Amino acid sequence: MKKNKLMKLVVAFGAAFLMAVGTTTGAQAAYSIDHTHAFNANQGSSQRALNMYLILHEVGGEAPGVNVAMNMKNNYTPYTAYSTFIVGDGGHVYQIGEPGYVAYAAGDANGYSPVQIELQHTYDKATFAKNYATYIELARDYAKKYGIPLTLDAGGAGTPGIKSHLWITQNIWGDHVDPYGYLASMGVSKAKLANDLVNGTTSVGGGNTMAPTTPTKPTAPSASEWAENWHFKNGDQPIQARLGTPSLSAPYAGKLPAHTTIYYNRVAVRDGYVWCNWITDKNDSVWMPVHPVGTANNIWVSFD
Repeated sequence: MKKNKLMKLVVAFGAAFLMAVGTTTGAQAAYSIDHTHAFNANQGSSQRALNMYLILHEVGGEAPGVNVAMNMKNNYTPYTAYSTFIVGDGGHVYQIGEPGYVAYAAGDANGYSPVQIELQHTYDKATFAKNYATYIELARDYAKKYGIPLTLDAGGAGTPGIKSHLWITQNIWGDHVDPYGYLASMGVSKAKLANDLVNGTTSVGGGNTMAPTTPTKPTAPSASEWAENWHFKNGDQPIQARLGTPSLSAPYAGKLPAHTTIYYNRVAVRDGYVWCNWITDKNDSVWMPVHPVGTANNIWVSFD
């Protein structure tokens, strides 16, 4: 048995690890790590990851966190997707892969991330508030453990820090855009996430870690649209833009000429496409599809 496999076996049979941290709000928070669904010595990668990125994900569909954990454990085959941790069910942490080793959740970035964290997708605000607090604490704790800066989505490829899956897509590989759409639907902006990661704040809503208990499921547009400030350059073909709404049924807003650079402020996923939004010099809100959902970012336009 290889030494690293032996180390993983010891962890798998160890007791749950309890971590207690203080937040800047003055509240004392704690989480335990549940190893019930952790990989055994013959599961998961035996490759050590470089300590460059800690990657944040969101599961993408409504399901209890424990179900996501069980699915990753029970359906494992070499190179199937899995993360290091699942946070869900009211701040519960389920370990899947072994921290410090490669997990298969972010394509070409996997080898550079010793920890990847999934957040449960729930519209219950009380559950989300607890999940979010633990999401922040877990990310901060493991970033510090592996010497990873607490900055969010800073720089380009090769810049260490905490990274969203969207940043991985934009800078390294893939087509995922999580976790910002879901977080925005629950009232957490990218700016708030970045601030909370740096400062250790974990509150959502009106300054409490406990959100209202009445579940509110957002409409489709808010669940798939978020603020983002970046730029792209159109390719060698004009692309039809739409006025006011990211929809194929929205009025035409003219075609963006080839090789035009646009500084956009919002992103949406609608009608099978990823859309970017900008405001024209006539104060019109214009949306343009930049690639089909499920394809790479740089097919029609280039994000640089």
